[in-house]
Amino acid sequence: MAQGLLTPLQLTAGSALLNNTGIVLATAMDSALDGFDNTSVVTAWQAAVDYYLAQSWKTTNTLALLLSIGNSSCAALGNSIPTGAPTPRPITGPVSTGFSGLLRDTGELYLGDGSVARFTQGFMAVQNYLATTNIFINSATNAQTYLGPTFTNLDNLTTNNISSINSNFSAFGIDLGNQGLLTNFQDIDIYGTPAALLRQVAEVADLQGGTLTVIETPMLALGATKANIQTLVTGSRADDPIKFDQLQKIAYNAMTQVTGDGLQQVLSILEVKTPNILTMADLLDPKKIFPNSWQTMATPTPSGPIPVYKDDGSVNMFLAETVNNYLPTVSGCEELGKIIPPGLAVANKSVQLAYQQITGLYNTTLPKLAETVLGQCNVTWSNNSYYLANSCVANGAPIPTFYRAQQDVPPGIDINNTDYWLPTTLGGLSTMAGLPDLQAQTEVLPESAISYYSNELAVGTGPDNTVTICDVIGAAIGSGYTAQLTQSTEAINTMDTAGELDALKAIYADMLTATNDSEMLGYISDANTEISSIVAANPTETAVLNTAFDAMADKLATEKSFQDKGGIDYADFSSTNKNSVYAFIQNLGYYGSQVDACGAAYYLIQIADTSIIGGQALIGAMREAQNNQRLQAGQIGLDTAPNSSLPVTPVPVVVPVY
Repeated sequence: MAQGLLTPLQLTAGSALLNNTGIVLATAMDSALDGFDNTSVVTAWQAAVDYYLAQSWKTTNTLALLLSIGNSSCAALGNSIPTGAPTPRPITGPVSTGFSGLLRDTGELYLGDGSVARFTQGFMAVQNYLATTNIFINSATNAQTYLGPTFTNLDNLTTNNISSINSNFSAFGIDLGNQGLLTNFQDIDIYGTPAALLRQVAEVADLQGGTLTVIETPMLALGATKANIQTLVTGSRADDPIKFDQLQKIAYNAMTQVTGDGLQQVLSILEVKTPNILTMADLLDPKKIFPNSWQTMATPTPSGPIPVYKDDGSVNMFLAETVNNYLPTVSGCEELGKIIPPGLAVANKSVQLAYQQITGLYNTTLPKLAETVLGQCNVTWSNNSYYLANSCVANGAPIPTFYRAQQDVPPGIDINNTDYWLPTTLGGLSTMAGLPDLQAQTEVLPESAISYYSNELAVGTGPDNTVTICDVIGAAIGSGYTAQLTQSTEAINTMDTAGELDALKAIYADMLTATNDSEMLGYISDANTEISSIVAANPTETAVLNTAFDAMADKLATEKSFQDKGGIDYADFSSTNKNSVYAFIQNLGYYGSQVDACGAAYYLIQIADTSIIGGQALIGAMREAQNNQRLQAGQIGLDTAPNSSLPVTPVPVVVPVY
């Protein structure tokens, strides 16, 4: 059977959701609200409110006072919103069912107030807000924890440390490009050694373990054998370090004798265009293979990049100790200094160490690195050539200027004719030059950015202060409310059992006898006075109540704040938009995979109406998605979705008659 889009469990859940069923206020929240509402003092207060609302003589001002009883001393005893509670809230209030009713109404608002379409629009809007916001929070956190300890400056960070190797990108890029195939970065651990150079020649020329005659002849004359040459090309120094280095010494001395046509053969094979290379051994001299950029070549040290060469052009030999500390002993300066001149050994190993600061170096090639640093333009301008529009040419030496053709250029047109040629850049790497504040930055993020993300975005309750669904629409599942409501219920019952609330309940009962607004105002005043007395006589219990109600009021305002930041306004959601319900059903598998605390799966499980099969299927569809992940991880197929295409009716077989 062909794989479809929706599984039977999704279809079952969908039948309920599309019929505006399948989700309810979380059981824990519903029970906590019922428990609080059913305390004798809240029941008495609610009876007084209902009585007043039924009277023809009621006034708006008196109703507001009735709904704010105790708000300045102990709001829980009048089921009111505490004085000074932050605003705005998802529902402004007060409502005729008090603060607990406001909480219930807010939870129902998030569930769509009977419209699953409104719920799904809100839920998916919250998901989008979390995805975007948490990317910024996590990135800011990771920038400080992951990048922070190794951060040097933004130039290095944004160029993968290439700027720490050489800050003169133009000269460095040209030198890299001229080196052609000289270096194999997969052999970076033996960079600058005669063995590395022999291996690269053999690799590029496909010599199968041997070398060129122009190299072999002087090596044989110096006492090496063909087997020795093969050892250098294909063997490992680890097998016999002393003998291997002796052979490398012979190879280096032989390379000093490779000149003239023999040298040109080597340079041609390696595609080296570097000028003034006089012997093959010069290819192991960083100063000669980086003729334009050796002055700015640097290597890392604990105190930052240090130039490889001094102002007088000599190698900074003090780098030997630093480089040896970074590199394994077997590849350090001392060993190589016994094979090639010590200054060249320190310079080569300094360059090797600098190269190794580039993440992913092993995956690139020297020509690609050159193109990355400088951009690409390998054509040297000639006055006798024809060029198509947009062609790029290089002119001048040793650091050329690059030009781009503005139109087709016939032979004989001078490079300075601006109707045809204009200087251009090649799109290579850039530093933060000209941006002084960024170049002066010593931390991966400036304090202003850290402060913004910490104070404006990273204010949730998730890991690293990320924002969770519970932070934004927690009232529907009781996140941040059920514990406070339970504590409030227990504190009220404790005082009620001790008779501390009898007088207050009597005042609420007296309100049922009021015959005019003036009498009701008197009872409201009496209730506030009595609550003040209760607070004085029961400081522990009333402190619990005040703490709980203040926390819940703060949580409501926090949820509204997150909603405002995410542009989420439940008043804007349509109750008839079924498309959002369809999308929600199709995404159940994705929601089921979000199993983190206060993630989508947790939230939906809390509000699923398990009293009907559609609500159970909502949970089942998410479990199914989790099973799918495990089965796929085990490379076990699963086929639970019916084909979403129209069924094909088989054509009856016609039996031929002969």
